[in-house]
Amino acid sequence: MLAHAVNAEWIKIRTTRAVYWTSALIIVFSVAFAAFLSWANAMSYQMFIDDGDLESAAINAEGLNVAGALMGLQLFGVMIILIQGALLVTGEYGNNTAKSNALAVPRRWQLPVAKFIVYGVIAAVTTVVAAVLSVLVSRWIAGTQIDDDAILSGISLSADDAWTVVLRMVVYALGAVALAIGVAYLLRKTAGAMAVLLLWVLVLEDIVGMIPKVDKWIPQYLPFKNIGGAVNLTDVANAPWGQTGSVLYFVVVCLVVFIIGTVTLRRRDA
Repeated sequence: MLAHAVNAEWIKIRTTRAVYWTSALIIVFSVAFAAFLSWANAMSYQMFIDDGDLESAAINAEGLNVAGALMGLQLFGVMIILIQGALLVTGEYGNNTAKSNALAVPRRWQLPVAKFIVYGVIAAVTTVVAAVLSVLVSRWIAGTQIDDDAILSGISLSADDAWTVVLRMVVYALGAVALAIGVAYLLRKTAGAMAVLLLWVLVLEDIVGMIPKVDKWIPQYLPFKNIGGAVNLTDVANAPWGQTGSVLYFVVVCLVVFIIGTVTLRRRDA
C-alpha cells in the first residue's frame, strides 16, 4: 500500500541527518540573503532620498517588497531542494539499497510517489518558514534605514499579494521536488543528476535566451523562467499566458519529468 511506502520513506528521511542540515541551510541562506538585500536596497533608497534623486529612489524602492524578500529563497533555497530531492534517489543507488527497496514495494510507482509526498511536505513547510522569516527580517532591516511607512508596508505579510507570492513559492518548491526525483530516477547517478538540474536552472535557461533567432520563440516556454516570473508577480515576455498560466506550465513540466522517471523505474530492475 502507498501508506506503507510513505511511512517507510518517512522513517528513512527522519533518521537522515542530511535532511535536517539541508532544511536548516534553506532557512539560513534565504533569511541571510533577504537581510543583506533589504539592507542594501534600503540604504540606497534613503541615500537617493537624502540627495533629492526621487527617480532613482523610486526605482530602488521597487525591490522593497515581498517578492524581493524571497529572492534568497529563489536563488539558494530551490537549489538545495533540488539537490536534496535528487539525493533521496541517487543515494539509494549509491548505497546499493535501491533494489531491496523496490522489492519491498511491489508496485514500484509508489516509491517515487512516497518520496515526493514525504519530502514534498518537508520542503513546503521549510519554504513557508523561510519565506515568513525572510519577510519579517527584511521589514526589520529596512526599518532601520527608512522612515517612510508607505515603503515599508510593501515588505509585510499583510501587503497586497504577499501570500500569493508565498503560495507560488511553495508550488515552486514542490515542483522542484518532483523534477529532482524524476531526473534522479532517469539518471540514477548523483553527479549526473546534479549536473543536469543545476545546469538547467543556472546556465541553460540563460544561454537559450542569448542564442540569435532562438531567443524569440523559446525563452517564454522555459519552466524556471515562468515560475520565477510568477513568484515575482511579472508576466513572462511573449508568453501566451499570464502569471497563473506560468505557474501551471511549470507544474506540468515538473509532473511530466516525474512521470517519465517513474515509468523508467518500472521498466528497469530497480
